[in-house]
Amino acid sequence: MARIASVVFYSVRIIFVFMNNAVFTHQVGFPKCAGSVKGLPKELHIRGILPENLDKLGIGIVGSRRISPYGIRVLRELFYFLKDTGLAVISGFTVGTDSYAHEFALSAGCTTVAVMPCGCDIIHPSSNKELYKRILGGGGAVVSEFEDGFMPQKWTYPKRNRIIAALSKVVLVVEASSKSGSMITADFAKKYGRKLFSVPGDIYTERSSGTNKLLSGGAEVYLSPTRILDEMGVTSTQKASGSVRDSGSTAGETDLLYILKEKGMNFNELGIKTGISTGRLNEILMKMLLKNLIFEKNGVYYVL
Repeated sequence: MARIASVVFYSVRIIFVFMNNAVFTHQVGFPKCAGSVKGLPKELHIRGILPENLDKLGIGIVGSRRISPYGIRVLRELFYFLKDTGLAVISGFTVGTDSYAHEFALSAGCTTVAVMPCGCDIIHPSSNKELYKRILGGGGAVVSEFEDGFMPQKWTYPKRNRIIAALSKVVLVVEASSKSGSMITADFAKKYGRKLFSVPGDIYTERSSGTNKLLSGGAEVYLSPTRILDEMGVTSTQKASGSVRDSGSTAGETDLLYILKEKGMNFNELGIKTGISTGRLNEILMKMLLKNLIFEKNGVYYVL
């Protein structure tokens, strides 16, 4: 059974769920991926299993709590290519980008690590109770530098952000305002020598002001999953693992995604462009529709 409590936090009453001791918290030494970075805790409190070799496999993903359809589309495409690569996704368990990153990671068969601004026994936000269970049930981990029962404070969020950066080999900022926790994570990533990617956005949107600022400050522009996969050392065989191909096709799901990213096309145009037989093309498109990779409007297919 879980215990529920509420407190007033930032003038808003927030409900916290405390998990029972059916899952125990234990302590481990801070992973070697941190190297000689100073200012990090010597140990982490953890529930679940912290992946090994995060210095080679860890991708930190952060972004706005009010993630836009554009940001969701970026993540959906990325995780399509991360499927079955064995990489580990680290994020902050908050609503918005963090939650989508954890959810998509689980769907793609990736291990995911939730870094908390509170004790591991506290589900914050409480709306992520099922996600919390799925992360632990999926072989991932919930980690914190704070002991069980420790409630989140204003100052614990930046400390949480530095751990996300420290555990990651690569950090991707999807969407962020100029003054946000994601920018704090990005600053720590640069300080720790992590490879930093930023998704370009609308120059008139506050949600993209931070990501665009990072680009002007030297972060690598994120234009497709390819560069991140290259940075993580994923082989071409692994990249193609999620695609649908057979000997009778010149293209599969991967190819269709790239084609439809450029512009929408109807069924006949896709058949001509790819050379896939009518029956096979219909089969692939139906699978992609069911996976929410694409949508169809007035007979034209588009990438979500």
